[in-house]
This record gives sequence, C-alpha cells and structure tokens, in this order.
Amino acid sequence: MPEAKKSIKKAPVGRPFVKNDPRINRSGRRLGSRNKFTHAFVDAMLVDFEQYGESVIAEVRQKDPATYIRVATALLPSRSEAEIEVTDNSNDHVEKIDWDVITGGLLATVTTVDDPK
Repeated sequence: MPEAKKSIKKAPVGRPFVKNDPRINRSGRRLGSRNKFTHAFVDAMLVDFEQYGESVIAEVRQKDPATYIRVATALLPSRSEAEIEVTDNSNDHVEKIDWDVITGGLLATVTTVDDPK
C-alpha cells in the first residue's frame, strides 16, 4: 500500500511580506515613542531615585567613578546642535567669546607645556 504524502507547509523563501499589503504598518512606530517595558522601567527608576536620590549618586561617584562616568555619559545626549551667529568679526570681539561655553568645557581640559603659569 503506497504511503500517503503529507503536505508540509514550508516557510516562504525571500520576503515574508507581500508587497502593498494594506495590513502592514509601513511607517512603523512613531519617533520618540516608547514601548511598555521602557516606560515601566523609567517609572521604576524615577520612584527609586525619589526614594534614595542624591545619596546613592554620591556613593557611586566615590566608590566606583568608572560606573558614575559611564552612567553620566549614557544620560547625556550624544549630539548637541547649537546655532552660533557671529555678527562682528573683529579680533577684540573674538577674544571675548566664552569658548568654554561653546565647546562644553572641552578646552578646559587642554593644557600647554609652554604655559608660564
């Protein structure tokens, strides 16, 4: 007696979605929206911070500075855009510019060997 062939459904080869299928949300999630887990996690962190607050931050800064810096850099925006309009290009005006504010304090870390101070 011949065996009956079983029909096995195989996964589609290539693209899993049909082109122009109206059921598919092509635009995806809105920019800046959060999923439920992220929202719950941020809420839990806020409750924890309100309970223990600045004392924990100070403790981490003293006991594990590497973790403190890593968390601080993770919380800061990775890109910052600012428009600076220069209307007076004279040397006197350029010397008065607060470069520390413009560079975000990066120039304060640069020291020169020839500095007589």
